[in-house]
Amino acid sequence: MSTNKHNKVKNSANELYDIYTFPNKLHGYKNGYKLTEGVNDIAVYENCFWLLDLIVDQQLFPELDDEVQNWELERIGDNLFNLSCSYDNGETVEEIKDLEADFYFDDLKIVKKGNIFCLPIEKDLYD
Repeated sequence: MSTNKHNKVKNSANELYDIYTFPNKLHGYKNGYKLTEGVNDIAVYENCFWLLDLIVDQQLFPELDDEVQNWELERIGDNLFNLSCSYDNGETVEEIKDLEADFYFDDLKIVKKGNIFCLPIEKDLYD
């Protein structure tokens, strides 16, 4: 059986972790940030606190001043990823290319809403 590499199905973490449809307790994180149950579960079970640390570190840059930031980690090669941040208007304001990471999924989207990190499915559950 032949396969077409152009039709490869993406393995999205958000599709697996799309079960968080009501507010749960928030988990404390560093620098006053909080994690929703969904983000905490992904960080623990997929061993990706490194990604949250990287996003927190990026908050030092003045161009990331919007209350809502949409972060997307996307695989570009075997263990290579690009990380980008956009606002709700679609404007990309930050991009980190060629991150090396041992991460199972092909992509992951995390929303930073104020001091809370949540999954897109959880975005409207927290103020």
